Amino acid sequence: MDNKRVLLAFILSFAVLIAFRWAFPPAAEQPAPPSAAPPAATTVPPPDIKQPPIAPKGQTAGAPVLLELHADRAEGTVVENSLYKATVYNEGGVLKSFQLIKAPYFDGTGHPLELINGVSANSVGWPLSITTEDPKLDAFLSHAVFVVHKDGDNLSLEFAGEGIHVRKSLEFSRSNYEFTITTLLEREGQPVPHQIVWQGGFGDQSVPDEPKKKNAVYDANGKFTRVVLSGIKAPVDVMTSLVAAEDQYFISMFMLPQPVPVKISETDFNAADIPSKALKIAVPGGETVRIYVGPKDEARLQQADPRLGAILDYGFFGFISKPVILPVLKWIHGYVGNYGWAIVLITILVNLVLFPLRLKSQISMQKMQKIQPQINTLQDKYKKLKANDPRRAEIQAEIMKLYQEHGSPIGGCLPLLLQMPVMLSFYSMLSVSIELRQAPWILWIHDLSRPDPYYIIPIFMAIAMIIGQKMTPTTVDPAQAKMMLIMPVVMTVFFLWVQSGLTLYWLTSNLVGIGQQWFIRKYWGGDTKVKLVKASQGNSR
Repeated sequence: MDNKRVLLAFILSFAVLIAFRWAFPPAAEQPAPPSAAPPAATTVPPPDIKQPPIAPKGQTAGAPVLLELHADRAEGTVVENSLYKATVYNEGGVLKSFQLIKAPYFDGTGHPLELINGVSANSVGWPLSITTEDPKLDAFLSHAVFVVHKDGDNLSLEFAGEGIHVRKSLEFSRSNYEFTITTLLEREGQPVPHQIVWQGGFGDQSVPDEPKKKNAVYDANGKFTRVVLSGIKAPVDVMTSLVAAEDQYFISMFMLPQPVPVKISETDFNAADIPSKALKIAVPGGETVRIYVGPKDEARLQQADPRLGAILDYGFFGFISKPVILPVLKWIHGYVGNYGWAIVLITILVNLVLFPLRLKSQISMQKMQKIQPQINTLQDKYKKLKANDPRRAEIQAEIMKLYQEHGSPIGGCLPLLLQMPVMLSFYSMLSVSIELRQAPWILWIHDLSRPDPYYIIPIFMAIAMIIGQKMTPTTVDPAQAKMMLIMPVVMTVFFLWVQSGLTLYWLTSNLVGIGQQWFIRKYWGGDTKVKLVKASQGNSR
């Protein structure tokens, strides 16, 4: 009972004190009344900060809680080093800009590259916002004007008002594209569970926004899983210590001390009356969180966390593109200084390696061409027989015998089949390797990672494919030969919208193939082949 009376007396005294201070506000430097807890420090706060030394319920004397602490106006604070320029805005304590300022990570005009989408962030909120389960508190925090203290590359943001106290501490790294953030949120002196949110969009702002290339990616049992922005229909809850927003070549990665519950969702908004989506990732606040915001450069990623090297997904044929094609391409680029010509040279190299197989398949197809009349005769007989006629099996056996003696027509497809993994490896490499971003070739090709803006390379590629088909020996009937002409059309339509670097690879491959076919027809085709064989037989005698 005595405890209740003491508590009631304390509450009534506190209420009278608050009412008295509301009716007769003291000057900022006036000491507190005797009944209040003693002040914790004697420093005088800035003119725009009110700091009454009152200890609310739950706080011990000597550890006062700020009742009101805010800046007079909203403004940005810039942290800049040799790698990036970050702008933290004190209204909401959010990250309003993160620009990469070191080559080669510029926009198409040579200016610093912005990674934060200001259009969507103005609609749905900015990165590093704090959210809770209370929408009213979230709205209050988003408009809170923090007091900012800058110490070199470190920022401290603090706000107090209406019983709410929030603090954010950011430490920016000079050696890599990363920083740490530590947050605190209290209501009436008690901690409030909260989340740090990356929202408002992310990625290269110098290229058109493509939701299909915007992903959330997180680590699940040592393997990275991607969630495409355009495919998010409902919030996704995961337990992870690594989670990020990414586009084709850049990433914003939360690196948490241990696996924690993370929520991945999307927010709809209108950009210039066009329905759009923005990715939203929420991680628990309170502990120090490291964040990497920068290029998908393997060395930089592994510097931030050794596990991040695996986030570069080279696809099913990654065992070809990552350890073979990309290193060789970089090696050639080191000599020629142009990734376009490096692609041309590596394509010639690949075709030279595959030349023995092409030679074998061409000779096989020439043999098939010679026996094709016999095959056609047998097939005509086969079609005229009834399904249960035993002679059908005899004809099939004769056809197989011819194939065994002269080779299989399937062998002619071997070079193309072997080139497909290489082409797909090029495709994944161009999609992932940031080295190819904004890499020029000649004249109108300023970025090998983007489609040819004038479709010149795809058109030349189609012409080269048609010429190659005309030069290739065929064993099919005329109707099927006409159907084969559809292939260049289909491939051209496909290559209109893929990276010009990939189209350049396929064009070069077809041109080299034409040259190899001419060489084979001249030295291994028809009468020349017969003369070479007879000459070799005569020499052996």
